[in-house]
Amino acid sequence: MIICYINADLDSLEYKQREESLQVLFGIFLMEIDIDIVIITERNPTVIRGILTHYQAEIFMINSIKDFPFSPTQISELILFMLKNGCVFQTNEESICFKKENIKDVYPRVFQYFRLMK
Repeated sequence: MIICYINADLDSLEYKQREESLQVLFGIFLMEIDIDIVIITERNPTVIRGILTHYQAEIFMINSIKDFPFSPTQISELILFMLKNGCVFQTNEESICFKKENIKDVYPRVFQYFRLMK
């Protein structure tokens, strides 16, 4: 199961454009693989944790880490939750990828990214 996060309202043009780009991306890379993809727009980190647990997500994809409407601490905690539950975290724009073996790197890399953004 792949969970894709889009921080936009369902009826917005931005949502439709990102959804189309995800369909193209997955059409290219996952043509031969039978895997479910769920797109979410939830902005509550607790609810996102519940979604990840419910769907037993293997991969969580987001266009950019800056798309999260959370603080660096909240983002780090959410990523740690994913990794502890066997879910890989991946961004498209920054090419950030965290796997379970990278768990100790989450806080430093997330905070470093936000320092560089300023």
